[in-house]
Amino acid sequence: MIKSLDLSKSRKFNNLTKINILKEKKDIQYDKWPLEWKTIYYKAYPRMDQILLPKPISRKFDLYDSLLQRESTRDFSKVKVNFQDCADLLYYSAGIKGILKKDLSEKRMYPSAGGRYPLEVYIFSLNTEGLKEGAYHYHLKTHSLEEILLGPIYDKTIQQFQQSWIRTTGLLIVVTAIFDRSEMKYGDRSYRHIMTEYGHMAQNLYLVGNSLGLGMCSIGGFCDDGLNEILDIDGVTESVIGAIAVGAKKKKMIG
Repeated sequence: MIKSLDLSKSRKFNNLTKINILKEKKDIQYDKWPLEWKTIYYKAYPRMDQILLPKPISRKFDLYDSLLQRESTRDFSKVKVNFQDCADLLYYSAGIKGILKKDLSEKRMYPSAGGRYPLEVYIFSLNTEGLKEGAYHYHLKTHSLEEILLGPIYDKTIQQFQQSWIRTTGLLIVVTAIFDRSEMKYGDRSYRHIMTEYGHMAQNLYLVGNSLGLGMCSIGGFCDDGLNEILDIDGVTESVIGAIAVGAKKKKMIG
């Protein structure tokens, strides 16, 4: 048997958050849930200027082709990422379904344990058509971008990554977690749910991005607190958990 002292931190966490005994209990009826379990929280920057994104184009994605074409691309061209494509990528990967359906549904394009939706989406615009260089927050309820930090962030952003190829990225999609949203219901096990949820969203981004003809590459090696600092978040109540580079693909030469 492996001694606990020999285990990595990740394995210790896995052991500490296991459910070994399923307690017999009746399901709590929805109308008796605590209010915080039923409330869906949204982050917003009301003092910041907003840029309304173009209305999502009604698209029919071929799932079969999307799955076969899904790949990580690190070789981007210097062509700017199209603004409409940026808007559609955000909406069809992480947006609220009700915006396009014109109803009051708060369900999103990806599953979330208990409907807690702890993830927040930001983009770092480095080479995007119609969007100034800077960091933005994706405001779900209005399908808009909130300006967090405008100006030259390219050099500071690049310094937070170990990969040299990232210099040709058109934009970075940076995902954070607000941990309390899940912890209030699921305790320590919520971290498992949060990372699973990020995986759902990341796969959406890949499939939608590839369908739009964009190059996508998920990045695991980054300086967490460096990105947190750019976004002006504390890294404790909210922290970066993942980043995906997006860029225009280089055209393949024929002949």
